[in-house]
Amino acid sequence: MHLARAGKEYGSCTADELAARMASGEVLSTDYYWRPGMKEWQVISTLFAPRLPLPFIRPADKSTNFLDDLFSRESKVKGLQLLWDKLAASPRECLVAETDIIAITKQVGYDLRKRCQDEFKQWYRQALAAYLADRLFTPDEKVNLENLARTFGFDPETTLSLHRAEFESYYSVGVRTCLLRAGTLDEKSRQLDLLALEVPLPHSVLDEVCGKAIASYMDGLFHEAVSKEDDDDVLDPIKADELRTIASAYGMTIAKNYSDLANRMDRATNLWRLYKAPLTPISSDRELGSESCYWEQQVDVLQNKRVTVRRSFGGFSSSVKIFGSLRYRVGSYDVDRQTEDQIVQVDSGKLLFLAQRVVFDGQLKNFNFKYSKVVDITAYSDAVAVSRDTGPDLYFKFPTGQAEAAVILRRLVRQAKG
Repeated sequence: MHLARAGKEYGSCTADELAARMASGEVLSTDYYWRPGMKEWQVISTLFAPRLPLPFIRPADKSTNFLDDLFSRESKVKGLQLLWDKLAASPRECLVAETDIIAITKQVGYDLRKRCQDEFKQWYRQALAAYLADRLFTPDEKVNLENLARTFGFDPETTLSLHRAEFESYYSVGVRTCLLRAGTLDEKSRQLDLLALEVPLPHSVLDEVCGKAIASYMDGLFHEAVSKEDDDDVLDPIKADELRTIASAYGMTIAKNYSDLANRMDRATNLWRLYKAPLTPISSDRELGSESCYWEQQVDVLQNKRVTVRRSFGGFSSSVKIFGSLRYRVGSYDVDRQTEDQIVQVDSGKLLFLAQRVVFDGQLKNFNFKYSKVVDITAYSDAVAVSRDTGPDLYFKFPTGQAEAAVILRRLVRQAKG
């Protein structure tokens, strides 16, 4: 439990230590406390409130029906009232002894748990809603829910189906609250462990919910860590290592548990190196003289061309076979030719980014142009478009690495233009 006074956190203690620290005057009843899972701080005095009434009301009186009279038994409401009275007077909150259940069953003349199962489920849900209304599920409330499930005769599968969705939501919010609070990684990790102990869900469900919450948290940290370069997300490798350390502190591995985030981080750090690090020449099997090469890859070249398309138009028509392959056709038929712009492939070959120019060595033709002629560069999911001050736009379609190619090309263009 984290303790605060006058708006400032001053320490922490366990629930067992609280009474002694209050007796010594170290902790005041007007101080505030916060535990993992809580939405906000609460006054400590609320922890010592008297026992609350049952979180579901006592059923109103109702007379027996025809079947009750026929089988000489009490009404369903009578059985619910007797059990409610036992629950309200029980020394152990929300728990009725098995002997009392048997006695009520004999008194009303039917199997109480079987006949009133729907009402018991409704009571359980009402208790659950009351316990979670303040966003604080205390150990006492956890015991009360367990006692109710035992009193109502619920098996573990039924109990889980009644409260799984609510506790998944509660636990997810609690995890996010712990992650977003100030504190060291070790402190937050311990808070998550404590929160998991308090939530009555199987470990497999807790791991799934916690994993999704941490994934969302890590995604937020990633967006805070990246910066923009020419509309690209770039990530400093040092910050990437920090993100991996944070995930590891919560028992997660980004590469293993969050493959999508891992791919985005790898791409962003690779782009950061391309933007920030000096351009490094690469070797090429082409004869380039003294000119350095910074990129070489097999690509397809596409251009925007005007294409004539034949389109057929006609109304109702039919065809009747006369003899052999001879047919008689009736109806209207016309052919129209339309022109439209299409991006079509014109060649394939090696694309090279040299120190002063772009060179394309294709199967059909070769060409090159200087960086000073480049007006704009646009990166797509599988291609890079280059606009020049003269001539049509060129689209270089890459099997992979188009983002990296666009970065290098932009840097070379800027360098050439000063």
